Amino acid sequence: MMARAQRPDPRRVRRGRTISMLVALALVSFSPNAAYYLGHLYGRVAPRDTPELPLAPVPDATRADIQAYATTLPEFTAALDDLRPSDRRRVTLLERHFRVYLRARGTLGRAQAASLMRLIAAEVRNQNPARARRSVFSSPEAALADVERWLAFLHDTLARPQRGTSAQLAARIRAHAPVPMAPDVVFGNRTGLLRAANALHLSPAILAAIVDNEQAGQASGYGLAGLLRTFTDTAAQRAAQTYGASGLTGRLSQTVGVAQMSWQDALGQEERLRAHGVHLARFPRTEAQVRALLNRPAPNLLLSASRLAGYLNHEVGAGPLDVRRHTDAWAFFTGPGWHNNPALASSGQTWPYAWNGFFKACLYARALP
Repeated sequence: MMARAQRPDPRRVRRGRTISMLVALALVSFSPNAAYYLGHLYGRVAPRDTPELPLAPVPDATRADIQAYATTLPEFTAALDDLRPSDRRRVTLLERHFRVYLRARGTLGRAQAASLMRLIAAEVRNQNPARARRSVFSSPEAALADVERWLAFLHDTLARPQRGTSAQLAARIRAHAPVPMAPDVVFGNRTGLLRAANALHLSPAILAAIVDNEQAGQASGYGLAGLLRTFTDTAAQRAAQTYGASGLTGRLSQTVGVAQMSWQDALGQEERLRAHGVHLARFPRTEAQVRALLNRPAPNLLLSASRLAGYLNHEVGAGPLDVRRHTDAWAFFTGPGWHNNPALASSGQTWPYAWNGFFKACLYARALP
């Protein structure tokens, strides 16, 4: 008679899994390449299959439209010159570019349409292999096609007379957005976003796009990215509280909270906050204190906004404590870009995080207020 197999002790199974995870994390912490990959896994913003939406309408061009478009054209044609397309392809691209402008003007208004044209020109310019720069797409056609997808989504979402409740709008955004989005998190932090942006003289849409980019990445890798982020953040916080510094664990948890704010940079925001008339009752002085603060959405957004204001000041040649406003449409692209990768932002490169951040900011500029 065969012996009945014994069921494994659940406590031993859980203990084994915990040990395996700790070993894996320890190995990762010693591997810069693996740490970089896992740290950026949830930062990638990849397109996805969504129900096909009709293209945004092309309104009739007025004299003012043609004049406004003419100011954006030289930058795009110069970018095309670098790529040296055939005459036929060039004409086709210019015709499509004009239609995209008209669609953008009808959907977003002239200011944001002009910034979009500037973004397209930067993307096409970066596609030149001789420049050895980051670009989102491999061809102008692919870039224009993606813009058309975003404009179709924005028109479908924003042109409705009745958008319904925030929950209904969030459901529609999740269902039809060209890339994964996290509108529930954005709408859930509306008050904190508005307060932080207003305090630091930023457009709330920029902060909203950053939060969306960061939180949408939580679902990467079937949710493993979010689990890894939560695990490493918790481990780093406990290590910092116990030992005064997170050590090796902190290498996988350099950024924290709803906007994934750098805890090191957060420690340097006191002067800028004071210049804007913002005073935290107890400004953090240690890693443990700042990590605990960043785990709360409201101060996380405030410190993220302060850091971003400093970057945008630098971009326009202003001093680090300057309190000017950064609400123009071009900051819809550069804001998420500076937050995610200052090196790429400072060199005029284009990459998915910042590219998609622009369109998300255009959405939240209308959906958030």
